[in-house]
Amino acid sequence: LVLRAKVEIASACHAHGKVPSHNVVTEFKDLTALQTAAHKAARELGYTRMWSIHPDQIRPIISAFAPSEREVDSAAALIERAMAADWAPVQFEGRLHDRASYRYFWQLLERAHQTGLALPESMQGHFAEPVATRH
Repeated sequence: LVLRAKVEIASACHAHGKVPSHNVVTEFKDLTALQTAAHKAARELGYTRMWSIHPDQIRPIISAFAPSEREVDSAAALIERAMAADWAPVQFEGRLHDRASYRYFWQLLERAHQTGLALPESMQGHFAEPVATRH
């Protein structure tokens, strides 16, 4: 029941334009438990963020929520094909894609960029560099 509730919370957030944030792992020295929870939240439950309570938790959370290199390469190839077709529907890897899936894959590339992953060269000019913080 708890898993179902977590999925429903994430779904409701997505449906209403809110960011679903998963709960903290209080065993802040147990990085294996944190990595497991973060991976499950990102890959199975639909969460796009996760709270931390200790600085050592930040990097593992970011890594768990970052797309894989394969996902980034595939998303970039699809977006390249979509742009070449002037955003008309295209077939890619045996599936038909349109603007709805383009939004998903564009957001995947944005997430990759925001988490510090290298984007394929063809995509690098489409994403702004992070704003430098002032001191």
